[in-house]
Amino acid sequence: MMTRDDLITEISMRCDVPMEDVEEVLDEEDIILEEELRACKKRRCIIMTVMMVIFLAGAAFAVYMLDKKEKIDVEATVKRYMDKIKRQKED
Repeated sequence: MMTRDDLITEISMRCDVPMEDVEEVLDEEDIILEEELRACKKRRCIIMTVMMVIFLAGAAFAVYMLDKKEKIDVEATVKRYMDKIKRQKED
């Protein structure tokens, strides 16, 4: 595998371009690639956040509908879990 300096030298010799110009172009290319990578990571983070919010909203809506149709008793369930947590803290 070529090192960066070897690559610059090779491109400069083959294309008859000064080494400084080749190095500038490669530096600009690296900067562009880093910006694209950052943008991709940011986009992925936004998409994952939106998906998590949608999932949590769906779960909350399902619990609300089950409570409304009296399939589950949310208050009793929350109270039972809070009592369980308090007992664990006391132990």
